[in-house]
Amino acid sequence: MIKLRAAELSDYIEIAKLHAENWRLTYRGIMNDNYLNNEVDNERLDAWHKGLKNPNRNQFVTVANLENSIVGFCCLIINEDSIFGSYIDSLHVSAGLQKTGIGKMMIRHSAKIISEKADSNKMYLWVYESNRNARIAYESLGATNYETIEKANVDGTISKTCRYTWNDIISLI
Repeated sequence: MIKLRAAELSDYIEIAKLHAENWRLTYRGIMNDNYLNNEVDNERLDAWHKGLKNPNRNQFVTVANLENSIVGFCCLIINEDSIFGSYIDSLHVSAGLQKTGIGKMMIRHSAKIISEKADSNKMYLWVYESNRNARIAYESLGATNYETIEKANVDGTISKTCRYTWNDIISLI
């Protein structure tokens, strides 16, 4: 049974490992192979250690646990944008458990946090245009592709990226 809970600093290693694994599996052809093969592990480890050690006061990181292992995580920034609302900065589920409802569970949990803490009921996220599975999942939850632009990636490459928005997250709760 999946249990959601707030992330703790001690979770940063498991979160970083899951994040790096998903990027290697999903972002081939989007990010640089050298980065994915040689740099992503340490870069994600450092990023998550910093992010959980000194979190922004509007940051809420939720982990999905299955049998005491982290199998998913979601990083939400409340009131991140005055127009688009709160921002899902990261949402990842272990490759073997994708399409099982864990991602949907974390998005709904984020919507609940937004309804309790945010100034508006709007939410958004960025997803690579070529990540069709994720785009289909967000659309099935009522998100719409507001725009597609070229954005810089953490490895220095540029990719077409879609901003998916929810104008009212209440339907997710």
